[in-house]
Amino acid sequence: MLDQKFYWGTIRKSVVAFGNLFNNLLIDRKDSTGNVVQTLKVPLAYAPRQKFLARIQAQPQSFEQSFQTYLPRMGFEITGISYDASRKQNSLLKAAKSNTASHVSSMYMGVPYDINFSLNIYARNIDDGNQIVEQILPFFNPDFTVSANMVSDIGFLKDIPIILNNLTNSIEYEGNYDSVRYVNWTLNFTMKTYYYGPVSKTNIIRTVYANIYNDPSL
Repeated sequence: MLDQKFYWGTIRKSVVAFGNLFNNLLIDRKDSTGNVVQTLKVPLAYAPRQKFLARIQAQPQSFEQSFQTYLPRMGFEITGISYDASRKQNSLLKAAKSNTASHVSSMYMGVPYDINFSLNIYARNIDDGNQIVEQILPFFNPDFTVSANMVSDIGFLKDIPIILNNLTNSIEYEGNYDSVRYVNWTLNFTMKTYYYGPVSKTNIIRTVYANIYNDPSL
């Protein structure tokens, strides 16, 4: 059973689907009169939290302009994968697709797994962080559903819920409490996805022979 070669890129597709939700966020910078003086696109990267913290802490503290240029930033990573028994389907269910005039591709329905993601938001000031978070929270009530083609050989779209579990906020101060070094928001999500096995190809049934007769006992 385990000698069959197949790869559907489940984790890669899950990462792409998750990242696409947050890769076009914009924030405004305003002056003292409330006029917008700058609009920034918030960069997004697949990177661990420690990498961002090391980059931020490596910035020269005396060069304010350099720090303002680097932030805001967002980064996300997978924090865990676990089996979800509550979504288990009948093991005999199959999905099928006729790909030629004589063959049908089929596969068993996927095995349910939860992929946990952590999205970290880093901003130079509190208002920048609040703008980013406020553009995310209204869409998760508490889940947001995306569609993805998880198995290219079958070609069916699968709806995948992404659930916002919780969020935390922390502020790193520089020296005293009057000088904010950076603001960090951490949002934890769970993606309800499936892992799929190999695709098998069988011939299309074109002819059926059946013997029909009357049962005199009925």
